[in-house]
Amino acid sequence: MATLFVDNLTVLDFSYLHAKRGLVGDSWLVDLELSGDLDDQGMVFDFGLIKKTIKQVLDQTADHKLLAPADSEHLETKIGSDDRLHLKWRYPNGEIQLRVPQDSVLRLPGVEVTKGAVTLYLTEMVRTAVPDNVREVVIRLREEDTGTSPYYHYSHGLKKHDGNCQRIAHGHRSRIEIFENGRRSRYWEKLWADRWEDIYIGTEADLEGTYYIDEVPHHRFRYESAQGQFELLIPEDHCYMIEQDTTVEFLADHIADQLAEEAPGKHIVVRACE
Repeated sequence: MATLFVDNLTVLDFSYLHAKRGLVGDSWLVDLELSGDLDDQGMVFDFGLIKKTIKQVLDQTADHKLLAPADSEHLETKIGSDDRLHLKWRYPNGEIQLRVPQDSVLRLPGVEVTKGAVTLYLTEMVRTAVPDNVREVVIRLREEDTGTSPYYHYSHGLKKHDGNCQRIAHGHRSRIEIFENGRRSRYWEKLWADRWEDIYIGTEADLEGTYYIDEVPHHRFRYESAQGQFELLIPEDHCYMIEQDTTVEFLADHIADQLAEEAPGKHIVVRACE
């Protein structure tokens, strides 16, 4: 039996619901191993088909989605009369509520979203897409090695995007590099990584209003995009507002503009990653 190794097959960018942290954005690299007999071409599985077939399965299953633990006591879901998924998540800081197209959320078995649970689910999905000669599928999920660079977890939605970035609650784990007068500034990097840890970055134009649940202020975001109508309610103190859309380019510009005010006279370069 032979084994085919495929490192860095894809990156899953997603958000998930956590019992204490609330809405958490994350990014996991995907490594793949396929073991089995050689086919008529002398291969376990054609590498070109792996990119086309298996990557597509992973992208359609978890990428740019909200992952919710289906068996958690914090979760309530139903399908509304509008055929959208209505979701409510209760945690110590307040509530997270969504009304979104059903395919923008993945409900995973279990009481919490873990790397092991996601690995098991994705492995079962991939098994359905490989040829009969493949006997074993191994998936490994891992974070990018950012070295000494600080990073933050954020969630957002891009209503103008042509693809799945338009989903209102997907996210990333992103490193940040900030240069002050040509030198790396660990101070500014750590400050922004802390400022945006487990944050929802919202666009002013998408803010429909602010409402109180048990005396806790919550922001409600709402927009319509090519994939349908999206709504998100989330505690105000877990939000950070900017005037522009929340593309990585605008996020870098925003940080640079803020630092121009906080560090006047300094030459600032910001490298934001996604």
